[in-house]
Amino acid sequence: MIMLVKMCARCQKIIEAPNRYCNKCRTIIEKQTEEIKQRNNSRYNKQRDKKYTQFYNSKAWRTLRSKYINKHYLCEKCEEEAKLRNEYAIQLAEEVHHKEPIQTTTGWLRRLDWNNLISLCHMHHDIAHGRFKGKRKQK
Repeated sequence: MIMLVKMCARCQKIIEAPNRYCNKCRTIIEKQTEEIKQRNNSRYNKQRDKKYTQFYNSKAWRTLRSKYINKHYLCEKCEEEAKLRNEYAIQLAEEVHHKEPIQTTTGWLRRLDWNNLISLCHMHHDIAHGRFKGKRKQK
């Protein structure tokens, strides 16, 4: 009987085909894969509280957001920065952001307050929420 062999993708030992790793490397790879899955699940798959999900899906919020973005269709942060630098690079607003987060007591009370809203482009909305800080270079 002829046995097909190949090299382990990690340590280069000769192993039986169609396996990718030898037994020793397979346990190491499985452990690393499990750690990566746990890290990703805790970082990206946070469940939003049902109360906030219901609010963001409510007709009242969708209507208010639509009216606000129709009136303030340019990113308010881009406009502010353009005035400071005497530039004309202003993005269209894609998202409406609460100035006072709705997760706070006062923010929850002001969740449908027109004066608690600001229209932002996607980049400025990420900055407002502190997303992807590790990937940006600090100046």
